[in-house]
Amino acid sequence: MSKIRYVPHPGEYIKDEILELGMNQNEFAIRIGTTGKTLSKIINGEANLTFEIAAKLADFFGTSVNMWMNLQTAYLEYLRNLEIEKQEKEELRIFSYFDKEYLKNILNKEITKDNRKEIILELKKLFMVSNLSCLNSKDLFAFCRTSVIKDIDEKQLVLRNAWISFAMYKSRNIHCEEYNEKILYKYIPKIKELMSEKPEIFIPKLKEYLSLSGIKLVVLPYLKGSNISGVTRWLPNENAIMIAINDSGKDADKIWFNIFHELGHAIQNKKRHITISLEKDKINDEDEIQANNFARNTLINEKEYIDFINNKNFKINDIELFAKKQNIPLFIVIGRLQNDGYINWNEYTEFKPKYKMSFQIN
Repeated sequence: MSKIRYVPHPGEYIKDEILELGMNQNEFAIRIGTTGKTLSKIINGEANLTFEIAAKLADFFGTSVNMWMNLQTAYLEYLRNLEIEKQEKEELRIFSYFDKEYLKNILNKEITKDNRKEIILELKKLFMVSNLSCLNSKDLFAFCRTSVIKDIDEKQLVLRNAWISFAMYKSRNIHCEEYNEKILYKYIPKIKELMSEKPEIFIPKLKEYLSLSGIKLVVLPYLKGSNISGVTRWLPNENAIMIAINDSGKDADKIWFNIFHELGHAIQNKKRHITISLEKDKINDEDEIQANNFARNTLINEKEYIDFINNKNFKINDIELFAKKQNIPLFIVIGRLQNDGYINWNEYTEFKPKYKMSFQIN
């Protein structure tokens, strides 16, 4: 039950005055110089009281125009307060979908029952919405592949939209050159050299190389429940591209594959509105196949990889030797062999580092 005090529509006051005068509505309408239809809509609360009608009422009753307009303003404020109350309840429901530890990390503050409204205000700024319920829309990123949003529940839709919106918000303060594919290809060997470094070393360098190529790289924490590992979006106003990735899975090989996967989307679909990559239940459409092939072939020479697997020597020393010949970290080859089914997922996991990534959110 609402705790907001009821405020009547000005039409209720007009109706009471007409009854007091012993007139019907049509007669009163004629006496103040308007139509019965106009007056009826106001009395029934179907139309707002206009300044013109307020002036006629003021002339008839010998009151001020402001008195009547204040009644209208009070009623509109009452409706607004009802809407705010309804909105707050809906926002609290949407807010419940978010992992509280994630919110603590990105806002750098504890989440309590007492500060939820304050937290929601901050989230609306980060997600660039007037109401958290706006995140519950399949049309928010209407130009992405329909297969990505098919058959997902409300929670996943909200979290996915929130993560993408957050990435867009963060990208606004990143400077980059206009997109240049030739420059990007020039930096790919340098980017591959970064794979042996720790995140605190490779992320700043990666951002620098990509910005010179016309790509804004946003690195955010994974949002539990969103099932999203990355997104690539064309920024037409800047003639640039945004790539956002997260630490989904935390395995070094998966994170680097995701980086090159999104670069594949950037190169192949640079002027597409948005392309979303999923953590699980991956989409196997043409876009994803092309992006996967770009990542696979860029990380490891395909012909040499086929020769290697045909030898069927998958002992750690053999894998390490092949990695050295490819001039890439051992974990990249192990991850590829696991993904392709040549070795089990639990083999050689001790050689696959997990990244502990730090995020500068504010």
